[in-house]
Amino acid sequence: MAEEKSGASDGASSALPDWVVGVRRTLPELQDGLFLYLGDVRRKLSRFWILLALAAIIATAGVLANSTATVIGAMIVAPLGTPIMGVALAVVIGDARRLWRSAALVLTGAAAVVFVGAFLARVLPELQPLTSNGQVIGRTSPSVIDLIAAVATGFAGSYGLARKDVPDVMPGVAIAISLVPPLAVAGITAAAGDWGSAWGRSCCSPRTWWP
Repeated sequence: MAEEKSGASDGASSALPDWVVGVRRTLPELQDGLFLYLGDVRRKLSRFWILLALAAIIATAGVLANSTATVIGAMIVAPLGTPIMGVALAVVIGDARRLWRSAALVLTGAAAVVFVGAFLARVLPELQPLTSNGQVIGRTSPSVIDLIAAVATGFAGSYGLARKDVPDVMPGVAIAISLVPPLAVAGITAAAGDWGSAWGRSCCSPRTWWP
């Protein structure tokens, strides 16, 4: 099914103006970039898990130290945006198998970040009480503004992926859409026994889960 859609996409591309064809990415290019179980799977998955583990460690350390700069660094390193966009692409092309694979990768990655956050919160010293930590407070009270930001970020990410001439937008999208700091906060608050904040941050925030 996906191959048929790819062929249809190639046929449709020939009907588009040359300036559009020159700047848009083809469906095979998007699939290779967003589906981690396509092509060189070992290389893609090893890169994903190594970067995710490092991002989780950086984010947890940044939250515990109440360091905005460190948390932003974790946002840029975090690779969870790739399988999330893969979920969106799989929905668009109607590929159920890759949809479930990408979704499973997002869920297992999210669970891994929560676990790393909880573990490090147990072994690292608490430099500041969580009740007065700005990194924690800002990520445990989602609002409608978060939803608006998530929708705009999703559009920006899709636009940046679809076009070859706007790569500069992707670092900003990575910062805006990053799931790792909120998930790290979920693990930290869970380790502290604040299950209400942990559950609210990991499941109920529109900004956290909107692709």
